[in-house]
Amino acid sequence: MPRTRKPRHSVDPDESASNQAANPLPEDEGAQGEGTENRPSQLDQIRAALAKEPAAADEMPELPAPGSEEAPELEAHVEEPSPAEPAEPAQPVAAPPPSAWVPPPTHPPQPPQPPPLGGSPMGTKSSLALGIVLVVVGAFFLVMRIYDIDLSTYGWPLYVIIPGLTLLVVGFVSLGTGAIIPGGILTMTGLVLAYQNSTGDWASWSYAWALVLPGGVGLGIFLAGLRDRDPKQLRQGRSLIFWAVLIFMIGFVFFESILNVSGVDYGIVGRAALPALLIVIGVMLLVRNFRRQRAVAPKPSAPPTS
Repeated sequence: MPRTRKPRHSVDPDESASNQAANPLPEDEGAQGEGTENRPSQLDQIRAALAKEPAAADEMPELPAPGSEEAPELEAHVEEPSPAEPAEPAQPVAAPPPSAWVPPPTHPPQPPQPPPLGGSPMGTKSSLALGIVLVVVGAFFLVMRIYDIDLSTYGWPLYVIIPGLTLLVVGFVSLGTGAIIPGGILTMTGLVLAYQNSTGDWASWSYAWALVLPGGVGLGIFLAGLRDRDPKQLRQGRSLIFWAVLIFMIGFVFFESILNVSGVDYGIVGRAALPALLIVIGVMLLVRNFRRQRAVAPKPSAPPTS
């Protein structure tokens, strides 16, 4: 069977020239474009798509208004707003308790005062006591000079006793322990010196010092306790006086009854010193033991109440 050839479309030379002028092909594609159909480029396709979009937008139909009769279906799809939930009642807030009313001060506060220029109160009391003692001793000397009284042989311990008694009186009246304790020490020293000066028993200093210390200190504390009505100071003063007397008795027995350092015959006092010392020590131990037993003994319990 003989082959048949398809008829070729005749190409108009004018139409082909206009297509080439509108869509020029590059030189490298010229060879490939020969014998193929002319196709629009991508740039032309984009331009055509952009030109069609406003037309499509203009062709969109307008939607009817929601209230019109033409849109019953739209009103059916409108969601009704849900009813608002009732708000919870606010809980009442407790009011703060009223603060206590404080009355305003009747007098304005005073500004802080600077410390006194005279120094500390203790220094002021010491200077006052010293001044009083000097005045009393000066007056005593003046009387001795005016009346020409010679105290160089037997009365010189008064120069120690009088200042001591002055400090005791002044401290007991106003100054307190700052003057009473030195006054007690000076007074006891003057009394011991007066005894030794009158008897010539200077060797008694070997045991008589206990009457000055702690005896003089105990006397001052005891008087201070009487002045201030302080039971603690009264106990301390009595305790110091007791120990001073005990030490004095022990020294007297040892130095006078055994060693006889002063060479003075004290008579019955010297013979009874040792037995009296033993009795005092025994009584002290018994009292101390009785106090301990009283402190350790259990207290009776109260009877049960029905």
